[in-house]
Amino acid sequence: MARPREFDEDYVIGQALHVFWEKGYDSTSLADLQQVTGLTKSSLYKAFESKEGLFRRVVERYHRDYLGFRVHALAQPTPKRVAQALLDGMVELHTGKNTPPGCLVTLAALACSADARPLGDELSESRSDFERRLRARFETLKDAGPLPAGMTNHDAAAFVSTLIQGLAVQGRGGATRRQLRQLVAAVLNSWPDNEPGAPKRAVARAKSANRHRD
Repeated sequence: MARPREFDEDYVIGQALHVFWEKGYDSTSLADLQQVTGLTKSSLYKAFESKEGLFRRVVERYHRDYLGFRVHALAQPTPKRVAQALLDGMVELHTGKNTPPGCLVTLAALACSADARPLGDELSESRSDFERRLRARFETLKDAGPLPAGMTNHDAAAFVSTLIQGLAVQGRGGATRRQLRQLVAAVLNSWPDNEPGAPKRAVARAKSANRHRD
């Protein structure tokens, strides 16, 4: 009969998440993981098979606990509001007071060594999969509002995905929440109004108001 584990797996994954996020996948050693989890090397390997196995569990937790806002963002009713919710959410994530700066997944994918390249490729594919989901959402919303001038759904999804990655790198490099918000605001200011016909409605409202004043 197998002996029950003598540790809290949720706690271990949570502790490992923060050290991986802080130091990156490659720079996190087994000694680091042992220190933050309180487990021996043997216990870590028995529970998660390898450092990579533990990291995969960490990524699952990261998606659940830190990237869940993307579901809400994709549910927004216009392309611009989808982009705004995604970018605002990323700014909050990358500059959280109780978490390391930047994005655990993006930074791990960018900094993987040759030995960890298969893992880095998986992380990059995960990012590409989300970009495809974003592209499909823009296609669904094609009649709900415009994309940036001259962009296709493919272009706009790639544009937002690249901005998300750039925000992660800037956050890791020390950019403040205010600085990242200013960057997002500049991007959104160049995106056409959410709703087709909004300027015409604004003019109609203004004329109506003038008639009432007269």
